[in-house]
Amino acid sequence: MTDPNVPSEPDNSDVPPAAPVPPAAPVPPAPPAAAAPPPPPYGQPTGQPAAPYGQPAAPYGQPYATAPAAKAPVLSIISLITGIIGVLSSFFGWGLIFSIAAIVLGFIGKSKEPAAKGFWLTGIITGFVGLAVGVIAIILLIILFATAASLGTYNVP
Repeated sequence: MTDPNVPSEPDNSDVPPAAPVPPAAPVPPAPPAAAAPPPPPYGQPTGQPAAPYGQPAAPYGQPYATAPAAKAPVLSIISLITGIIGVLSSFFGWGLIFSIAAIVLGFIGKSKEPAAKGFWLTGIITGFVGLAVGVIAIILLIILFATAASLGTYNVP
């Protein structure tokens, strides 16, 4: 029995058979799809060539610039040292040379090396202190020698 819901095939007994269909021409294979570019490295903005670690390389022949070397405050340091030596040696009476040198070098350092204010200012101050201590020490030595000389010349009966 046939199902009434299924259409029946038409009777094709009087139609001559069709000629065989020649095979179709081979289709060339499609080129592989272009691979998507890899994602940029972390921190690298898109649209720029990728560089290692996200930093551009320095071009050849152009080294990185270094900071210019600062000149050492030589005069101010020498003023400081001679001022300290002048104060210490003024207690013995011969520190005036070092103290005067500290004062002179301190004022020269003030005009030529203004950035080294601590050195030349300390040199000037210790120079004047050494000068004052040296002058006082020389006055005391003169008084001491005069007193010692005067005690030896008086003959008290």
